[in-house]
Amino acid sequence: MMNIILYCLVQKNEYGLKKLVDDLEKVTQDDTQGIHIQEYDDTFLKATYWQRKWRKEYRYNLDKKDFEFIEEEVVNTADFGIQIPEGKLLVFGNKLMAQKIITLIGIASKNSYSITEFVINIENLVKRICKDKNIELIKMKLVDITLDKGLLVNCVVNLLTQDNPTEIVMRYISNIIVISFKFEKIVTNVTVYKSGKFSISKIDSDDKDEMIQKIIKITC
Repeated sequence: MMNIILYCLVQKNEYGLKKLVDDLEKVTQDDTQGIHIQEYDDTFLKATYWQRKWRKEYRYNLDKKDFEFIEEEVVNTADFGIQIPEGKLLVFGNKLMAQKIITLIGIASKNSYSITEFVINIENLVKRICKDKNIELIKMKLVDITLDKGLLVNCVVNLLTQDNPTEIVMRYISNIIVISFKFEKIVTNVTVYKSGKFSISKIDSDDKDEMIQKIIKITC
């Protein structure tokens, strides 16, 4: 599974994305980290952040029949995208990588963008998902379901086996803490947590741009 972290992004002053691309190149000229710009114009940017570091591990050497320290180079990457009209920054990765991307954007632009983590109201999001006929509901996790007086249980519901999954989801909407679904023509499953985290299963690179657009649409 891959995490997607959403941020609200507000462009301040007249500092556009083309200027940001130029300035990012100036602040990422060493060999420890950098940003590879894939596509951009005045309204969107698609890029990959990379970070190179050396890792030491204690491993057993079969030839020497003894343990030894091994040092190897590791390159971590995180794709991200900026959508100016929707005011969104999406990061495919963990919060540490996301924070490094945000830091570089702040340094390069001299804080010309206000970036704050996007807060998800899962009930509102679920309502939008249920109204979209191009979304297939897969699974949800519920908490505090009353079985009897004083008896509450948590459960996972397979929505693929339900005759009317939308009705079931709306009936228990206030108890949902996790919901999984997929968009039409994209085989990748999307999971949303009440905490605000998104995660997706393995996705083809050809589908990633479309996935970004669809996620932005349901969160706007």
